[in-house]
Amino acid sequence: MNIYLGFDPGGKNDYGWAVCASQGRCLRVLSEGTTGSSQAAYKEALNAIPRGGTILGVGIDAPLFWSESGERDVDNLVRKTIQKLGAPYPQGTVQQINSLRGACLVQGILIANLIYRRFPDIHITESHPKALLYFLGVAKKSKLPDEVLSKDLSEYLVQQNGWNNEHERDAILGAITACAQTERRQGWRNLFEIERYPIIPFNYSVGYWIPWDLVKTANCVTSPLGEKIKGTR
Repeated sequence: MNIYLGFDPGGKNDYGWAVCASQGRCLRVLSEGTTGSSQAAYKEALNAIPRGGTILGVGIDAPLFWSESGERDVDNLVRKTIQKLGAPYPQGTVQQINSLRGACLVQGILIANLIYRRFPDIHITESHPKALLYFLGVAKKSKLPDEVLSKDLSEYLVQQNGWNNEHERDAILGAITACAQTERRQGWRNLFEIERYPIIPFNYSVGYWIPWDLVKTANCVTSPLGEKIKGTR
């Protein structure tokens, strides 16, 4: 059984995790929960994996690479894109890394390092669930991310009965991103490749996968980085 994990790092009682299994082009959510730390989320997620399950990818909703300037190229590009897709507060949805709270910054790299130390060959990608909903066309000007229901993701999830809170939903979206990265899904691109001077705090390898072509082909956004993006694979 192919397993994808998603994590939404936060503070105490705000740390979401999800364990999903691939089923055709979709994922089935096997288990999800909310806890208080990377260590707890790591243990709970691994304990929820069925016997015989193999982890293929992990998606983490936190900055997994930094910039000395405090401003990342990928964030500027994603922010500009979701603004054109209807996000009313793009600066708040995609914040600068020097504006984020410590729980997100610290716990994100900690869970990535925990995964890497035990599973060094697993694909890890940064995910951005709320931005992803705009890229997928699920969120829009008339429907904000907080209004998205599990049924709105039926193209990506099977037999989903819903989630208990936003943190679990964002962890599930992280697993969707991880699956797209591992499969090199058509239309998705690794935006990490456009970052000019990334700093990765630990030794893990990381991507930043987003369904860029779904937006690009609709001519929703132009960017001086566009030519670089065309060449990424």
